Amino acid sequence: MPQVKLVAELPEHAEGVEAVLARAFGPGRFAKTSERVREGGAMAAPRLSRVALSGEGQVIGVCRIWRVSAGSPCYFMGPLAVDPVARSQGLGLALARDATAACRASGEIGGIIVVGAEKFFAPLGFTAAPKGRLLLPGPVNPARLLWLELRPGGLDKVQGLIA
Repeated sequence: MPQVKLVAELPEHAEGVEAVLARAFGPGRFAKTSERVREGGAMAAPRLSRVALSGEGQVIGVCRIWRVSAGSPCYFMGPLAVDPVARSQGLGLALARDATAACRASGEIGGIIVVGAEKFFAPLGFTAAPKGRLLLPGPVNPARLLWLELRPGGLDKVQGLIA
């Protein structure tokens, strides 16, 4: 990754983040079940979210973190997006790794939930959530509902609808 800097998301990144999300996902991103979680009262956590900046200071990637509840407070990761011109360089994994580290370092909440491919997120320690333990406000392939415990017992009370 030539001259890429990962930083906490700031208000001045908003326009660049929206542009990356639009290029990465198109208008279909608003139809995703994960979007229902964010619309349902999730609280953005910009100091834990990560933005990738090119050497010229352009936003080329983002990994957002949200505070949610599923029986107990937890984090919800996403969207995770990399501008199409910067893909296949490991930037998505670097963003997710840095955001995960920020969540762990905060010490505030015991776990992270993400909807994604286990093959992609497994190197960070994410595993499939136990079947039936978590519900989303819409359809989701249960094999794509993953979680990561940030501290011992951090996911013990996490169950039910993610809201």
